[in-house]
Order: sequence, then C-alpha cells, then structure tokens
Amino acid sequence: MAKNLALSMTDTYWIRPVDSDVAYENVMLTKEQSYEDGIIPYHNASSYDPNASLGGQMEKYWDLNSNTPVLVKESYKYYGQQALNESFATLLHKKQESNIPYVEYTVSKTKDNGMLCKCNSFTNSKTELISAYEILCSQKTDNENSLYENYIQICSKYGIYEDTIRNYMDYQTLTDFIISNSDEHLMNFGVLRDVNTMELIAPAPIYDSGNSMFYNEGSAIYSRVDMLKRRITSFYSSEEKMLKNVQNKHIVNLEALPNEDDLTTIYSKSSIPDEKIEAILKNYNTKIEMIHDFQHDIKISLYNEKKRQ
Repeated sequence: MAKNLALSMTDTYWIRPVDSDVAYENVMLTKEQSYEDGIIPYHNASSYDPNASLGGQMEKYWDLNSNTPVLVKESYKYYGQQALNESFATLLHKKQESNIPYVEYTVSKTKDNGMLCKCNSFTNSKTELISAYEILCSQKTDNENSLYENYIQICSKYGIYEDTIRNYMDYQTLTDFIISNSDEHLMNFGVLRDVNTMELIAPAPIYDSGNSMFYNEGSAIYSRVDMLKRRITSFYSSEEKMLKNVQNKHIVNLEALPNEDDLTTIYSKSSIPDEKIEAILKNYNTKIEMIHDFQHDIKISLYNEKKRQ
C-alpha cells in the first residue's frame, strides 16, 4: 500500500506520506496518460504499480488512451478460455435484455496466441466500487439471517431498493449457476457508491466471470450429481446452497439463453480442442436442464439427484 499510495481505479481512497504535500489530483491514476503510452501498470525497479488493487489469475492492466479507462486482461492458460468466458457471459446477459447491469467484454487474439478481453471502467472520480465483503464487514450482521440475506438487507438500508438488490442477487446467482462460475467470491461483486454523499447508488454491474464454463477441468462431462459436488467460492461453497436463497426463480429467461451455435462460435475463436468445446456444451446444457427443473419447483439438491441417478 505504501509503495502504491493505496491508489486504485475503483475508489478514491489513498494514503499520503506525512512529509509530503502532494494532492490527490496530482497522483490519481487517470492522470497517468503521459507515461508509458497510457498503459498502467508499467514495470521497472522504482515505479509503483497501479495494478495493486487488481487481483485474480489473469494478467491485467489499465489502458488510459480513451476517454473512459479500459481494463485489459490477458489469458494464455487453458487456450485463453477465461477471456472467452467473459465474452460468453456478455452475450448471455445481452440476450436476456433485463435491467440487471453487467459489464460488456470484447475479445481478441494476441500476437503470441493468447486472448485479450477488454471492458470499460464502470467507476470514476464520483462513483466508486464497494465490494460485498466490505458491505458485510461494515456492521454487525443478524445471526438469524444468512449472509446472503444480510447483504441484501444492508444494501437496502443504505440506499438501494430491496427489490432492486434482491432481483440482482437472484439473477446473478442463477446466471452464475448456468455458466458454472466457480469464483463469485465476495470481492467479485458489490455496489456503487457516491464518493461525496457516501450513499449507495445501485448494484455494480456483473463482472469477472472468467473462472467459469469448466475452464480448468479438461474435457470432463459431468452428471447432475457431479455438478452439485463441485466446490465454488461465494457466500457458500456449493451451488445447491446458493440456489436455496433465490426467491425470483424466473428472473432468467431460459428461452433467451445463448444456443449451441452461439457457444460454438465463441469458443472456436481460439485453439480449444473440439472435444473440449463439446464437453463445455454438454455441461452447459445440463445446467440449463437443472434450472428448468428449478423453475418448475423441482428441488435441486445433491440428495435428490443421487436418488434420481
């Protein structure tokens, strides 16, 4: 934090050495266009790294050469599938035509056979991102409610309509299930806050869906039982427990999900083997089948799936 002055692109908080009179306007990252062709972080022995606030597995940097900063993520492992997953999630949300906000990613190839995905920043000098983790840590939670419910209640207490945040969470939970997002941890989603009034504005757009669609699991084809045995990182470690919190089961329109041709077109943009794409498709269809049952009041649980199997 000291080396980076605690600067990030997603909030306006920073730290200043006690013997310095530098102002925030002098160090804010959006003023760095004149350095290294507007690409941050740049790497040398003495520079601070404005990437400090960006976690995750993929290499990433901010491109400041446009009016809106652009986050660029590089994907080389697993045939670049993590970048393609962002593109697939974007298509899924776009086809839903809902009022749930989401980040739009575009994908392209690198010169050295990797994949790039890009998206515009959704924060600025007046609007910052507050993670779900920070929301839950901000005050004592009600032990009678789940963390999922506590998150909704805190958000609604500080400025976001309860229906808005609840529908957002239901939609995110269902779409994460459909794309098998295993990494929806509490720093991977949150809310937007006005930096001056400190009031919550709205849920942050859905972002960072790269660790999905079985990207690191070879060409394995899963049964419904096997699907529910997979561990995830979120409020709970299982998809079954996440689904139990959903109230609006029909907030996702299954008829408007990407089809087989859509999926094949996206995942054929890199060198992913045909058998891997076929496995992705079969597993994706299994998830859609499970959500179809869920929407028709069939309980999705490991116990029930074992009995059925």
